[in-house]
Amino acid sequence: MDLGRSVVEPLRRRPAVADALLGVVAGVVFLVGPVVARDGLRERAHVDLTLTAPGIALTVLAAMALTQRRRHPALTLTVLATVAALSIVGGWQVLLATPALILAVYGYSVRAPRAPALVAAGATSITVVLAGLVAGLWRGRWGQPDDVVLWLWTATAVAVAVQGRRATIAALEDRARRAEESREETARRRVAEDRVRIARELHDVIAHHVAVISVQSGVAEHLVERDPAAAREALHHVRTSAKSVLTELQSVLGVLRQDESALPTAPAPGLSGLDSLVRSARSMGTAVEVRSPASMPSLSLAADSAGFRLVQEALTNVQKHAAGAPTTVQVETTGTTVVLSVTNAPPPHTPAAHGPHDAPTGSGLGLVGMRERVLAAGGSLETGPTADGGFRVTARLPLAQEDR
Repeated sequence: MDLGRSVVEPLRRRPAVADALLGVVAGVVFLVGPVVARDGLRERAHVDLTLTAPGIALTVLAAMALTQRRRHPALTLTVLATVAALSIVGGWQVLLATPALILAVYGYSVRAPRAPALVAAGATSITVVLAGLVAGLWRGRWGQPDDVVLWLWTATAVAVAVQGRRATIAALEDRARRAEESREETARRRVAEDRVRIARELHDVIAHHVAVISVQSGVAEHLVERDPAAAREALHHVRTSAKSVLTELQSVLGVLRQDESALPTAPAPGLSGLDSLVRSARSMGTAVEVRSPASMPSLSLAADSAGFRLVQEALTNVQKHAAGAPTTVQVETTGTTVVLSVTNAPPPHTPAAHGPHDAPTGSGLGLVGMRERVLAAGGSLETGPTADGGFRVTARLPLAQEDR
């Protein structure tokens, strides 16, 4: 078994060498064999194995054609069909002609499309039949091409079946490859989406407290000598915000370390938590006025979370860029949408607003995150300065289906 595999595998990887060996072996067998076993076969099978010069030449030509069976299948089939026809018409014994022709028909049909393969088989069969007719009319010896034609069509049918099986296997392999590529692409896209989502969540839950720490630490630095009590109050806010940041970080990192089955199922924050955001902003010294209906409108989970994060980010930006500026949070329902706006007045330019070395900083990612969340929830966002030098963020979010 191992010996046969060690011989077959190299030949399978080198088809040109295999065809060359096939042609050489076939030529030797069909030229030397009749000479060696001529007397015995003549008595037992009544087969005329007498070699003639034309027969030897045609046998050599057939063997040479077999060496090109896979590289030039159409040419090989044409040459071998010609050899078979000449041997029939001339009455020369070319025993290699029939098996070589069958191999050539199979080799061509297994590589060509189905229609050309059938045409080639039909043309070869007609050639053999016509050669038999010519031999009968010319020499008075009618051959029997039926067996040859039957073998030709059998080889063609087998080749077409093999070709169909190969096409099916190739299609299945291609489908499997495409499915694998699709799974990999889906996995890469999900990883990218998760990275963006995690970055957005980190920004939303931490940026507010970090902004408070920055502002209040500047205030404490500025007032530490003139008003120690106010400085201590600012440092208290810094400490509280720092503890909140640590808690949020532990929560987010804990979620990242958990398996999917262990993920928390608590609902995402929504506009019902608006009061806590306002209290936090007021504790930092921002005068926040809330204008909202007695009961909050019903929003989808995505829209409700987007509205909460928008107010959180807007109040954070007020702390960072306009500390102390009076701010208005307004929620109103118009038709099938909820209009949510956060507007702050121009920042007061007082010594307590910033320390001597503080300046508003930001990457602009907060507004980008706002827009992405609102658009993902099916809404729209408008941001920009107001006429008096303040800033306004306005989002339009769709109401839940049952409230439309």
